Amino acid sequence: MTIFVSLGHLDGEEMVKFMSWAQGIFLFDPNAASYIENVNIIFKLHIFLGLSIFLIFPFTRLVHMLSAPVRYLWRGGYQIVRTRKEKS
Repeated sequence: MTIFVSLGHLDGEEMVKFMSWAQGIFLFDPNAASYIENVNIIFKLHIFLGLSIFLIFPFTRLVHMLSAPVRYLWRGGYQIVRTRKEKS
């Protein structure tokens, strides 16, 4: 419980700062970074790591989850049955 008090977000003040920051980013506000300049470093690190995932996502294999299953939406219903061929 004491860690939450030291981070200072029990009253919602930190969340209001982050909401203002997100709105500033969305509206291309050049002063958006100033809204979160005095928040705890843990929050800034969390934002940095979270946004880094979006930055590196197109260069990972995880991007295949967006394209690979699409063909299954339009395929017909069929079942593949495999049989063993006996060697002669």
